[in-house]
Order: sequence, then structure tokens, then C-alpha cells
Amino acid sequence: MDHGHGPAAARMSGPVRVRLLSGPPFGAELFGKVAARLEERLAPLQGAVSCEDVLDSAGGGGWREAGDALARTLDADTVLVAHGLAVPAAVHAAMQVAPRRLVLTNGPTTWLHPVVRAVAEGARAGGIVFAETALRPAPWLGWLASSVGLRRAVVNPYVMDRDTVAALCGPQVATSAGRRALAAYLGSLAGGLPDTRSLRVPVLLVWGDDDRLHPAREATALEATVSGARHVAIPGGRWGHPEERPWALADAITARLAGD
Repeated sequence: MDHGHGPAAARMSGPVRVRLLSGPPFGAELFGKVAARLEERLAPLQGAVSCEDVLDSAGGGGWREAGDALARTLDADTVLVAHGLAVPAAVHAAMQVAPRRLVLTNGPTTWLHPVVRAVAEGARAGGIVFAETALRPAPWLGWLASSVGLRRAVVNPYVMDRDTVAALCGPQVATSAGRRALAAYLGSLAGGLPDTRSLRVPVLLVWGDDDRLHPAREATALEATVSGARHVAIPGGRWGHPEERPWALADAITARLAGD
């Protein structure tokens, strides 16, 4: 349902800056529809919305380096939204500098799915060779667009057709430098994840509850261990919900901000 700007937006206290942080295999393009929805909802407050790729913050390093870089640009007016494999970097940043709110959606908080771990281990062991073989556009995007790739990340498999996958994931692997940055970030995930129990910031968990890579039990467990965390489910949503159901994530964020 489209609520427009409505009373929820009117009750928010500004200013507010929303930073949408995507993680591999998705680039910043993943959040295009979410950003448009948020800009509409936050228009009465002249809110600022930006879409960012965690690899740009990582600077060729892993989630720790990305988190450190993010922390240097966080402030009390920022709402940091992290999806998928950007979640570890966002958690690491929020442990250093408290944003207005940390929003996590369908990413690893305590464990890696076996498929994700296999890719991460391959990237860590293979380094440049992995980057210049497995991550070249043809094999990487071909796998992601296949029936065993991102088509399982959405409810409607046709959402992740080859053109959409190329648009959302292609920029990360278009250059040799990009492929090496992607391999470095993926490899860092094999070395462990940040301890989310140390979070001391307002956390909103917006979770597609039918995700096999990052099951809803991750959000439920985090809600139980992090003081003040709140879990909002996207019924039937999977890993690709920011592309398939962008309004659900955008509206969950603005609804929570209305209570701030």
C-alpha cells in the first residue's frame, strides 16, 4: 500500500541522511528503487538519500577496512542501511561511531551460508587468480543469472533476468581493479564476522523471512541479544527484496523513523 508522505513523514524530526549500503554481488544500483521511494517519503524533511557500494569504502580491503572508512563519515544524523554482505562492515562502523539508526537487512550476522563461505574461501585462497578467472564478467554474471544463482534470491525468478543481473552486479566486475577489490572483500568474510553482541546503537532488522542464505532466525537471534533491536519481517521476502519489493524496505525505515 502506498502511504505517500502522510502523517508518518510529518512526525519525523529532521534532518536525516539515509545511506544505503550494498554488498557483493550487488553494486549500489541495487538500491535505486528503494532510494526513489525514500526520497518521496522524506521530501517534507528535505532528507538526503545516497546509494553506496561497500567496495568503494573498502578501498581494496575487507569488511574491517570498509567499516573503518564508514565510521569516519558517520554522525548522529545518519541512518545507515546495510544489505547482504555489507552488513559486517556496517556493524563494524556502528561499533565505533553511533549513527542515528543502524538498519540491517538480510545479511550475515553470526554465520555464513555454506555457498557464501565456499565463495569466500575461494576468494581468500585464490587471490588475483580467483579475481581474474571466476570473477570475470562472463562466468560470474552467467552464474548469478542462472537457476542456481540469484533467481533463487527472489520470489519471481524472472525478476533476475540476465539484463537485471548485469545492471545490478556488472559494475563490480567490469574492470580488473573492481574484480580484485571484490575478491579481497569476499576473502575477508572467510576470516570471521564482527561480534554483533557488542552493538550499542538503535538497530532495526528488516528481514525477508523466506531467505535461505540469511534465514530469519539470524534477525530473531540478534533481536534477542542486542538491547533495543527491533525486527520487522518482510513476509515472503528473499535476499533480493530491495529490487523485488523496494517499497517494503523503504516504508519500514520511514515508519521506524516516525517513532524517533
